[in-house]
Amino acid sequence: MVAQWIVGNGSLSKWLMLVGAIAADVAGTLILRASVDQVAWLPAVVVLYATTFAMIGLTLRSGANLGVVYGIWGAAGVAFVALLAVPLFNERLSSAALAGIVVIIVGVVLVQSGATIATGQATSASKEILD
Repeated sequence: MVAQWIVGNGSLSKWLMLVGAIAADVAGTLILRASVDQVAWLPAVVVLYATTFAMIGLTLRSGANLGVVYGIWGAAGVAFVALLAVPLFNERLSSAALAGIVVIIVGVVLVQSGATIATGQATSASKEILD
């Protein structure tokens, strides 16, 4: 019943579900890193990853395009984990890594907009964004 209500609420809800999936994925990945030092964190990792996939499933069930959802989820997760690992775990990002994050962001924008360089025509992904 809750899933039906969430899925039935239109375009905003699918983006909110995707944001929730990204947040759960990033939190799960960061906690996975923390579990290297403290194994007690592992149950939280399992719960967060299960939440991630449940929310991705609901996002897709609401009619979102698989390529757009997967691209945004994966790219945002990589970028946020890399950036948050710096203050949380004292990891370093090289200039090449930062450039890679910029490339990821540009790639997500291109996938989301559905632009096709060869034909210059918008695909259904760009129509989906306008919904």
